[in-house]
This record gives sequence, C-alpha cells and structure tokens, in this order.
Amino acid sequence: MRKLFALTFLFATLFSFSQVTQRPDPPKLYNNLSREFPNFLSESEAATIEAKLEAFSKETSNQIVVVIVDDIGGTDPASFATELGTSWGVGKKDANNGIVVLLKPNTHDLFIAVGYGLEGAIPDLATKKIREEEMNPYLKNGENFAAINNGTDKLMALAKGEINVKDYAKEPVNIDKWFKIIMLIIVAIAFIKIFFGKGGGTGYGGGGRYYSGGGFSGGSFRSSGGGGGFGGFGGGSFGGGGSGGKW
Repeated sequence: MRKLFALTFLFATLFSFSQVTQRPDPPKLYNNLSREFPNFLSESEAATIEAKLEAFSKETSNQIVVVIVDDIGGTDPASFATELGTSWGVGKKDANNGIVVLLKPNTHDLFIAVGYGLEGAIPDLATKKIREEEMNPYLKNGENFAAINNGTDKLMALAKGEINVKDYAKEPVNIDKWFKIIMLIIVAIAFIKIFFGKGGGTGYGGGGRYYSGGGFSGGSFRSSGGGGGFGGFGGGSFGGGGSGGKW
C-alpha cells in the first residue's frame, strides 16, 4: 500500500512539473506572457525595465524576473510564482538569489516570490510592504510602469543592503487601534470602580497574517518579443518566501 501511495505521489508530482510554465527562449527578465494585456507596458517601458534588471543581474548576480500572465493553470499565485522561479532557475544555483514578481492583471493578483538566498535580506514583511506601498496604488490607477519600476527599485535596494531591512519591514504602529484599546481599558476600570468599589484591569491580544506560500503550478506559455543582452538564468531555487494579494 505504501509503495502504491509513493508511486501515485511521484506520478502526480512529475505530471505537475511537466505542466510548469516554460522558460522563455531567448531568456528575458521582463516577460509579458499575457494575450489579454499585451500592452501592459509599452515597448519602450518594457525595454527600460529589461535593461535595468539586466544591469542589476550583472552587477550583483541577483536576478529579478517580472512575469505577466493570464492563466496560472488552476493553482494559486504563490505556488505558480514559486515553482516558476525554480523551474526557470532564477538566480544562481549556489546562491538561490532570485526574485519573481508575478502579475495577473485579469484578476488583479500580485505575488512576489523570493529565493532561499535572499529571504534574509528581503523577508515576507518587506515584500508585503513593497506590494502595498510601492506597487498597489499605482496598479490601481493603471500606472503599470511606475508600479513595476518602484517595486523593483525597492527590491534591488534591499538585496544590496542599501536599506535597513529591520526598519523597513517593521510593522507600522496602528495608533487608532491602540487608542481604542486604551479607551476601552479606561472605561472598564472606571466601570469596575463605580460599581464594585475596586480597581480592575483587562488584557488584550492581537495578531495578523498575510498571504505567502509555495508549491508547484500548471500551464505552458510562450514568451513574446526578442531577447537583449541577458545571459540567462543560473539554476536558483525557491522555497515559498514572499507574499501576495490583490491590487
């Protein structure tokens, strides 16, 4: 029974990997694979992003890939972006220093996947902040170039250590939330003193979560346009780091 289960799992895994998005040929760092949004960036804007990402790759060996798609084969954006990064080999094999910025305009999905080697420099909270502050506002206004340009600029700065990641990725203090909590505590203490003649207190707790994940995906696409001076991918791996959501 165990052998049967193992064979079934292996077959399913191999089948899934066979459906992974094909790597572009020639290789590119900006890849618009969308038929619904062929002009997500203009030709000149796409060339500007490609040149910037190529220069960053040559300077640091880190690689950022931007991919625009219509279909992710029935999987979720996190799984698709993560497996795409591994199957394309984004980043160097011995450093796993790749980043995938996946955009799906027809459903307004955005996911930033970070390779193993950059998870310390670019933790999940940092990718969340980049999405929410550097990209989402511009995507909502149809300023696609500004969104991608700003987002990749911040990713580059974090990867090179030009930004203090601890300060950047720190969760902002929600003043309104804490003010309400303090007022509730004060009211509760006053109520207890009035009706019971003694002080009291109360406790509170909170938390939050944001979306990140990993896995494998389906689908096959063909890249449009010709390649520039980019030499190719190096065989990097991804393990689920990053975050995503809607814009």
